Amino acid sequence: MELELTNRILKNREYQRVLSQLREMEADRVFCRHDIQHFLDVARLAVILCNDWGVSCDRDIVYAAALLHDIGRVQEMQCGIPHDIAGQAVADVILSDISCPDDAKKQIISLIASHRSAAPKKSQLEQVFCEADKRSRSCYCCAAQAMCNWSEDKKNLDIEV
Repeated sequence: MELELTNRILKNREYQRVLSQLREMEADRVFCRHDIQHFLDVARLAVILCNDWGVSCDRDIVYAAALLHDIGRVQEMQCGIPHDIAGQAVADVILSDISCPDDAKKQIISLIASHRSAAPKKSQLEQVFCEADKRSRSCYCCAAQAMCNWSEDKKNLDIEV
């Protein structure tokens, strides 16, 4: 299956620029990094969870949202704007630049906007995406686990799908 939007995002100059900035800013980070591996882990887990939970999804939308969901971290670190909010604006620019159809752009931005919290009014796909983001972290083998400010009940201390 071709992931047309996902690959256009990946090759987009602005995406590559912001991703490079994020990589530089997190170079000395001891906690989970927000890199391409994390983005792909979120996408793959989201697709698995959609299958397990019987939730319909367009894989290209899920993968595109995963590539973009933490892209607002640069502005969060520079300006203090929560990354789920900042990321929506950055994603909008990138999605416009790649000529993303409006309906797909709306879905991708809604996944970015809702990936941090379990608000009750989320769509099933937003719930899956949020859960995939949380499950993507390998706390059970993290060298920085003892220093992490995540509560014990939030940490992934067992391998799950």
